[in-house]
Amino acid sequence: MTDPALWGIATTAAGGEGLSDRSDWSTLTTDGTLPDSVIGSGFGFEYRSDLPMLAEAGIPAMRWTIDWSRLEPRPGHWDSDAVDHVSDILKAARDAGIDVWAVLHDGPLPGWFSEDQRGFDDADGLRLTWPRHVDRVAETFGDLVAAWVPILDPYTRALEGHLVGSRPPYKAEPGKFLEALHTLHRASFEANRLLRSGTPPVAVCIDTCPVEPGVMSREPDERDAARKRVESVDRLRFGSWIRELNDGVISIPGLAEREIDGLAGAYDLVGFTYRGGSTLFADGTTGPYPLDAPVAPDGHAPWTEGLGVTIRRLADNFPGRKFALLGTGLTAAEDDWRAEVLAGSLLETQRAADDDIAVTHAFWESGIDGWTPECGFDVPDGVFDRSRNPRDSAQLLRATPR
Repeated sequence: MTDPALWGIATTAAGGEGLSDRSDWSTLTTDGTLPDSVIGSGFGFEYRSDLPMLAEAGIPAMRWTIDWSRLEPRPGHWDSDAVDHVSDILKAARDAGIDVWAVLHDGPLPGWFSEDQRGFDDADGLRLTWPRHVDRVAETFGDLVAAWVPILDPYTRALEGHLVGSRPPYKAEPGKFLEALHTLHRASFEANRLLRSGTPPVAVCIDTCPVEPGVMSREPDERDAARKRVESVDRLRFGSWIRELNDGVISIPGLAEREIDGLAGAYDLVGFTYRGGSTLFADGTTGPYPLDAPVAPDGHAPWTEGLGVTIRRLADNFPGRKFALLGTGLTAAEDDWRAEVLAGSLLETQRAADDDIAVTHAFWESGIDGWTPECGFDVPDGVFDRSRNPRDSAQLLRATPR
């Protein structure tokens, strides 16, 4: 029987330390688009006490983002104070017995890169600037990191920035969305290629969301239209990774396929995030799945049975691979709901182990109440509050296998 997943906690760079004023998201807080992030959970100041506290609570691992905009606030300027700060956090985690899974891109980017130089949309950004950053981060911090995650939630990054237009570069163009998704697949693999030369394993990230067709009438044409929409979204969100990791082909519908040497079987771990399911209607509107599922303040509708469905779908499509649940959680005031979702998630990863599916790690979002772009500080998301008091849900993580 496969060992059950080791459960850790996760935080974004902004959630733990607030947005850097050099980040391309910083203007979103000044113009009121996003709530002010201040210093996030305060982890950047309190890590020397936070990390032992988390270790004492039975947390063996942490997904944490190394903030590019702080390391390189201007092109070519590597900030030594920021480097020392990251090193100190990673060393403190190691001393506390917590393995750090380091994310390189979780949304915000340096403004000079994404805005002045057009980011990944520019050929030099993809082929020169990004690889140079990845290489430098790996060389500087590789000995202190347990695993790498190049890009967290690439589908969501492309969707928000190029289709919904709610994040930089604020575009709402279907064609640009497809191109951005294609580019992020390439950027992730380019990072993997560089990071694989070191010791820490590298995890891809597939941001999963089971989508089911929904209808508002009994018209058969409506159900057919909804089903076609679901198939289209699933092909982009999940099917593209099947072609990529199994066949070595980046295949985004509407764009030319691109075969890349070494892409088939790439990455040491198939990582994924899961934050609930969705219903998609014929007119393109969405709802939770199941339709009567309660929706959290951040818009997600937790459905723990869907996590089990997702794990088995991954195992069916990527046989023999190792997996990691890179993020799941609940942003809500009700800790009994948080405990219910966490308990259900723990059960699904245990069932996966019973079925000999190797989910090595899982990360709960988050450990300590911090900042989220959807809710700011108004709604808690941690198993510890901002005063570092444990909630009842923290006891569930303490009781997980080690």
